[in-house]
Amino acid sequence: MVDQPPTTSLVLRLATLEDLTHIEELDSLSTSPTRDIHRDIEKYFGSVDPSTHEHTFIFLAFLTGIAAAKAELMTSLADTSNSIGYIKRVVVHPNFRGKGLATLLMQHIINFAYTEQNLKTIDLHVWEGNQPAIHLYEALGFEFQHRDLYYRLSL
Repeated sequence: MVDQPPTTSLVLRLATLEDLTHIEELDSLSTSPTRDIHRDIEKYFGSVDPSTHEHTFIFLAFLTGIAAAKAELMTSLADTSNSIGYIKRVVVHPNFRGKGLATLLMQHIINFAYTEQNLKTIDLHVWEGNQPAIHLYEALGFEFQHRDLYYRLSL
């Protein structure tokens, strides 16, 4: 299926405190295995070093007034000469998938990262089985770096 751009009113913007309900709802729809990890702890997961990624920008995509997608960009408050951002928690509401929202949201974030934050690089992690996300990131120019191994012992 080819993503088709939305044909209705689309608004991409930074989230505010008033958007907390929208953010929590979209996060609850994530299929990522890490979605139940508390947000304060999650920054330690996936090789995201909290000493280098100190600020999180949350972006929302509204389609005809409905919160349809979100993504987060973590940045450093310190050294900007070699800044690396980190994108996480990209979620599109199931009712709005296949409309190109993730592409538009990611392009918006990439532009923000470059023009507003002067980032030189953006990293992200994606689960190996998440082929739609892998296709999106590669189409946007992200290049494969390495595989992470993730282990769990159930007790």
